[in-house]
Amino acid sequence: MENILKHSFFLSLLLLAPLLARENPFFSTNETKRVTSNTIELKPQMENIHYKLPDQARILKEVTFTIQNVDGSIENLKIPIDQSIDWHRPIVLSQSSTLRSPTSANNSSSVNFGFIRFDVKGKILTIKTSDPLIRHFVLSDPNRIVLDFKRDSDLKTEDKQLNAGPYKMIRMGNHGKFVRATITLDGRYSYALNKMNGLISITCK
Repeated sequence: MENILKHSFFLSLLLLAPLLARENPFFSTNETKRVTSNTIELKPQMENIHYKLPDQARILKEVTFTIQNVDGSIENLKIPIDQSIDWHRPIVLSQSSTLRSPTSANNSSSVNFGFIRFDVKGKILTIKTSDPLIRHFVLSDPNRIVLDFKRDSDLKTEDKQLNAGPYKMIRMGNHGKFVRATITLDGRYSYALNKMNGLISITCK
């Protein structure tokens, strides 16, 4: 009788085990620590950060930055320092406005190719044309946004400088049944393209 009870007890445990197990054992039981998707949340612009060193600190060996890239991936950047420090004075982390490139220093610019016009204000590029947009995509090294417009044209390849926000230059060229606008950027960005009221707008993020 005792053996039958033991057998029934262990059998009950085996049947209940799947019900008690977590749906995914690789996720933490703490819901706030689950792995998120690659969607980048909007964060406030960084201001000056002051960090007070411990009183036993004498040499700063290195600094590690953990950053989230435009594609959502996480990357650690390690910067060697190896210099003496005064622990009485805090470490200050800030983004200096004096080191901006000439491109990012300007807020607005415009170029006109006759049949199409490009206007930049900050990170928004507005395009005005009557030609339909066929496709758009990105290229790297250097980072560029490519726009193809349906148009029969004998247009010669022409470059025009923007030097405003993320947008450095536009190259317009003929490709037979369409013309291609290649927009060179000052770095790597994701972008959103919208069409409204006959205008095309591109926003770099």
